[in-house]
Amino acid sequence: MAVNSHYLSTDRGVIKIIQIILGFVVCSVLCANWYGGASCFGEGRIGFVSGLNFVALIINIILFLLNLCEFSMPKLESLYNMIMTLMFVVAAVLFIWYMIQWGAFGIWMIVTAIIVVVMGLAFMVDANASRHQHQDHIPI
Repeated sequence: MAVNSHYLSTDRGVIKIIQIILGFVVCSVLCANWYGGASCFGEGRIGFVSGLNFVALIINIILFLLNLCEFSMPKLESLYNMIMTLMFVVAAVLFIWYMIQWGAFGIWMIVTAIIVVVMGLAFMVDANASRHQHQDHIPI
């Protein structure tokens, strides 16, 4: 099993690293006050965003490591990216709805809402890149 160091310089590798970093940021903001999981999963809309982000973070780490070890599943990754794009759009709508309903417009809530939207866009870009990627070049 060889290490594919070239993956780190591709657009898909960079997008995956960005998704992982943003996923950790969202986890730490939404679960800052754990209290037995109440801050992460207490309210349904926050719970959906937290749960989706946590699952996406774990899957992104696994996919990153698999691609780094030259074991890729392009069709499965493309399907995963398309599903996650839709799920993060739903998560962004639910999170913004929560913010409006409860008047929760603190700086970290706004940052989290922006990151959730950026994550949805990153999954969309990654889905598009995985459909058009060839092994010999980076699509520009």
